[in-house]
Amino acid sequence: MTLTVAPFPLDLARSLDLAERALASRMSPGERTEEFWPAIASAIRTGRASGALLREGGESHGMALWEPAGPLGVAVRLLYLEPPAAGPGGYREALDAVAHAAGAVAFSTGQLAGLSEREESLVMRARGFAPFGRSELTLPPASEVASIASPPGARVRPIVPADEPVLARLHERAYENHLDRYLALEDLDPTHDADRQLREYFTGRYGEVLSPGSCLVTADDTVAAAVIATKRAQQALIIDVMSDPAYEGRGFARLALTEAVHRLRERGETKIVLNVTEGNDRALRLYSRLGFVRSMGPTREWYDAARIAVDRPAPRPA
Repeated sequence: MTLTVAPFPLDLARSLDLAERALASRMSPGERTEEFWPAIASAIRTGRASGALLREGGESHGMALWEPAGPLGVAVRLLYLEPPAAGPGGYREALDAVAHAAGAVAFSTGQLAGLSEREESLVMRARGFAPFGRSELTLPPASEVASIASPPGARVRPIVPADEPVLARLHERAYENHLDRYLALEDLDPTHDADRQLREYFTGRYGEVLSPGSCLVTADDTVAAAVIATKRAQQALIIDVMSDPAYEGRGFARLALTEAVHRLRERGETKIVLNVTEGNDRALRLYSRLGFVRSMGPTREWYDAARIAVDRPAPRPA
């Protein structure tokens, strides 16, 4: 079998059918297809989707959906083959076809339908990919978050728009050699990309920044940690918990997050959620201590470890 790509409009009904099955096949614990399917279906119907049918001999055997290329390559969000194409060889050809059509693949979805975890791992690791996952954590409304003593020299206050430049520098320090930086990367220059990321926070790309509800902690005239929360639909979403590596392990991030949660609850926010990369053990311990529990995930995904070298989270054994 030699798979090639073809545009979705070639067979729109088949494209939608395969895409819906692709989405269902990769749902992680807590996720529901109805949360994602309307946007995917609309993008395919209107021609806004970046993706293609995977075809051989005039017949469609699967589909792929990807995000437009960033500086490291494309991120494949859906990849699906139906039997009998859904074997290790088929997915190798599917990845080759996507790379030929869209460019280098930097990130790819896992939970490939038809493959066992071991088969999937062999296919992806042979291409130089390493696994990672993401989870949504939620703070139950009834959870009590106790106040904590401030670390020596720490001062906490609400974030204001004028903090954007200093928060950009904290972001740059906090995410150096961290996989999370590459998940949202748009500029290879770390200074420019941190500036861009904070500008998008304050201009509302992820929702209105809540203040009070977003906090920073200073120590020795340095911003040691910060938490940024936004309003999304019927929940408060903590979009960033940043800690200067020079201050890690000393309670500054815990103080910032504790104060942020208190201020969010004072605003009447009953549902508070955040997302975390699995393997980020320091962050997971912090969130667990405050009472956050996993509400969705973990996902199973892959990144091109041959091209994206990260120190955190620590790479898992092969």
